[in-house]
Amino acid sequence: MNKDALQKAIDSLSIHMVYLHTSKSKIYNDFDPLIPNQELIGQFNISVKSYTKKELQDDNDVKHKFLDYKTEARMRYFKGPIQEELKDNIENIENGDKLIVAEIVALFTSSYVIKNYEELPHEAILEFGRLNVPYQIWPYWREYCHSTCARMSLPVSMLPMFSINKTTENS
Repeated sequence: MNKDALQKAIDSLSIHMVYLHTSKSKIYNDFDPLIPNQELIGQFNISVKSYTKKELQDDNDVKHKFLDYKTEARMRYFKGPIQEELKDNIENIENGDKLIVAEIVALFTSSYVIKNYEELPHEAILEFGRLNVPYQIWPYWREYCHSTCARMSLPVSMLPMFSINKTTENS
């Protein structure tokens, strides 16, 4: 982690808006969520996919700079039981797609005002996107995932609070 670059981004950016850009939810493989006592294994992840800089001019001809991040959040349910040694590496299971019974994917846009007009270094933008943006999107994702699971008659998994682990910090 480049702490100096991250701090420069934190000092330069202020959250402006978060909104749902696109979403997709689907039940797969003839799964019936109304059958009781089915073993399901939940998997979720979140990652920033891209960022864009933009400049807008208001009615008074004042220019405002923004930095927008697109962040994808994903929740999948797999049909169990799955062998214990494969649970941590479920993405690499051969024919794993046949085990997926439901999926919710959301793409969020988070917009940040660039508070100063000094050019924000590329490394600062990347560090902020890697560490801060998912943290700020997570509450929106949790709410969206919970309400969508309920609408799909899926078990509402408790997504934990987002935390940055040492692996993320050091990568």
